[in-house]
Amino acid sequence: MVSHPYWPPDFLRHEVLTLGGGGGPSSWTRTKVTSPPYFAVTKSVCINGIVYYGAWSPRNRKDPVIMCFDVRFETISFIKAPLPVVCWEGESILIEYKGKLASVARNPYADFRSFDLWILEDVTTHDWSKQTSELPFSLGPGRCMTSPGTNKAGEIIFAPKTLSAYVEPFYIYYYNVGRKDIRSVRLLGIADDEEFRRRYGITGECYVSISPQHVESIASP
Repeated sequence: MVSHPYWPPDFLRHEVLTLGGGGGPSSWTRTKVTSPPYFAVTKSVCINGIVYYGAWSPRNRKDPVIMCFDVRFETISFIKAPLPVVCWEGESILIEYKGKLASVARNPYADFRSFDLWILEDVTTHDWSKQTSELPFSLGPGRCMTSPGTNKAGEIIFAPKTLSAYVEPFYIYYYNVGRKDIRSVRLLGIADDEEFRRRYGITGECYVSISPQHVESIASP
């Protein structure tokens, strides 16, 4: 975005920069797109060429929307969303769930023992479904956990937002909505190895970024 929601005129101007879209692989093309004014309040997720992110209108914060940017056609549209899907405090998380846009909503001020999964069932009618899941045990304070998405099995991933300042085990959790069960995987050698942390300068609390389904190959092309 290159304009501010409170700046006149009554719209936001966006610029789309495309690498390699002009006269060579290192060239850039620029396209201007406009939209109604809004504040983006969630991280984005891309599903089938559409980038989705939660937003609020500066004039009406009671009606959150999902902004939709079509990468191919470079157009912006919006989807009406229930209030818990786009939380002003930024605690709701957008993910892809079985090929559909979904939101993991929970209480950030309580122990993480349950969450609501909102699923966008129909893009045209803006129809959402809701499933409430109770976890068999607490994952700790809600504000300390995040959900980066799902794995290939359709399990929702939950993980701490940070590595602790102290040497202690680090767990990633996988929740199966259909079976209503959860499994944990302990990540060895980073959080619980004092020598490793000292060698690579891992001190204090460090933010953790997890990329679901990321595969890296060392094979030559």
